[in-house]
Amino acid sequence: GGSAGPGAAAMVWARRHAVAAAAAAVLPRRCAVLLLAAAALRPGADASVAEGTSRLESLMGRLDDLGQQMQSKHLTLSTLESLRSGVLSGERLDLPSAQRQYLERGSPLIGEVTFDARHRPISTNATRHFQHLRTLAEDVVVRFHAFMPLKRVSTGSYTASGPAALLLVIDDASRLSAYDPESGGAPLMGPMDLGHGAGRAVTHLATTSSQGSHLVVTADDAGELRVHALRVVARRENRTKDEEEKLAPSRRQMSKLNVTANFSCSFALPSAQALGGGEQPKLVTVLPIDRGEKVYFLTGDTLGGISVFFRNGTLKGRVRVTEDPGGVRGLLKGQSQMVVFFSSHSFGSFSVTQVDVQSAPCSGWNSPVYDVALDPGYQSSRVVLSLSDGDVLVFSTTRGKSKACDLALKFPHVTTQPFKLQVFRGHIMALTAPLADDPRSAEHLREIYFFNLAAMEEGYGPSPSRTVTLQASFKPRQPEDLALSVAMGAGGQPDRSKAHIGVRFVDGKGVELYGLTLKSPANTQASAAISPGDLIGGEPDEPTWWSAVLGWVPKLGIFGIALIGVVVWNLRRASGGGLGGGDEIDEEFFQEQLQKARDAERAARGGSRGGAGVTEDDD
Repeated sequence: GGSAGPGAAAMVWARRHAVAAAAAAVLPRRCAVLLLAAAALRPGADASVAEGTSRLESLMGRLDDLGQQMQSKHLTLSTLESLRSGVLSGERLDLPSAQRQYLERGSPLIGEVTFDARHRPISTNATRHFQHLRTLAEDVVVRFHAFMPLKRVSTGSYTASGPAALLLVIDDASRLSAYDPESGGAPLMGPMDLGHGAGRAVTHLATTSSQGSHLVVTADDAGELRVHALRVVARRENRTKDEEEKLAPSRRQMSKLNVTANFSCSFALPSAQALGGGEQPKLVTVLPIDRGEKVYFLTGDTLGGISVFFRNGTLKGRVRVTEDPGGVRGLLKGQSQMVVFFSSHSFGSFSVTQVDVQSAPCSGWNSPVYDVALDPGYQSSRVVLSLSDGDVLVFSTTRGKSKACDLALKFPHVTTQPFKLQVFRGHIMALTAPLADDPRSAEHLREIYFFNLAAMEEGYGPSPSRTVTLQASFKPRQPEDLALSVAMGAGGQPDRSKAHIGVRFVDGKGVELYGLTLKSPANTQASAAISPGDLIGGEPDEPTWWSAVLGWVPKLGIFGIALIGVVVWNLRRASGGGLGGGDEIDEEFFQEQLQKARDAERAARGGSRGGAGVTEDDD
């Protein structure tokens, strides 16, 4: 009443008009302060100056919060409008990295309609780099597929122009088939029953990676592993000169391939009783290792153990390498005779001959490991880890001459999904693979990224990076798995123009074969190193200084030097003198080098008519 009435009315008026002024952004901040001060310090008011100041500060704080909320809402509306425009126009929108990651966690659609503005791919033209060649096993529901390299036969002036690799396929009935990737058509072998028994499903497929050994290892859900040896015979067709001239030049020296499979052995993981009781280990991964004439089979199980089996399936030894949940998740063939294993939160090197871990495993990350690859520029001393949250880390395992576990690189975080990793010509090829327990896994777009390792070595500047060379999408089809094959020409030299990739799509039949073309980075580091992804049977993708030396030194001289070294070593071992220092020498390694020297001598004499694992017959 009285004098208080006009003051209360003034306060209401000041509050309303201050809020309206802030919302419309027409009244300057100073005017709002004057109005609020006049309302709080009206004449005749009983409130003290301190109380009025406190109320003024409270109102100003609320107005500041309101302004920030309005600005945030404005940015959100602008982003949504840009997304709507991009979806309607069919173009992907560039979003800041943090904003894109936040939105993608809530909706998988964000990853399909946006790019990371900081790491936008240099190219998204999938048809330019993936030339579709043909569909193999087009009427078969394929569960697993893999390439098996072959050595092309060269005899004098004649070169058998058969395929550089076979495509092996396991169908939904757990049968094996072999196809010619270069001609397609009917299978060269199969479908063949692998002998796992009724009611069992094949869960693993592994093949030897060298050209001189053609072994196929399969495992079923009951834990049984079976090994089959493939025999590939190239039959040259006899034609007259007139018939030869009528054929196309590319088919004049074509050879018919005859592929047969013979059962070799079967084995299983050690039983719980053999391990001292407790839980029965279950198979997680299998890897065949060929060391010259000797072949070993390695298995990783759920209890963290690695078992080594001889060629005939007998157990050589088993050792537990990790206690992480899930056990050993994968095995990779590393440099020399080492094998790289990884679990959910560690990785390390394993010696096949000693059946033991060589050094303390490396660890130090939070999200579980999904897949692992070896950096091609550092001779397996750097390990690339794909984590389940989409991060990709690179660890260096050496520091000078000593062992280490140093974080060397971190890939740009371009997706919240993990990657399946491959190595291809200075790039890490990564296929997004949603986790099986993700309820929205079917909504995520599966793409193939090519990360430029050399560009990441140079670091990131203020400008957009060039780390993603290619981001390929096949939508509406979703790639489920892929296999890579770098073709080999005559004499075992790689043919860079014939890199093939076999892609299996979700809910599709057969395997789509593409020709893959992508240039190597100009400044790839450690170019003299051999890339595991650019090798088939141990041949480098580019000539190195070592290959030049081997090309200059006569092959017969190499064979003589290797033979003398083996004889001297055997004499010293027989005399009990040893080699000093108590170092243990691997006899199998010397045998492997001797075999390589013998193969080099045969190549110098014009090549063996039968090749390595591929024989040639004349009809």
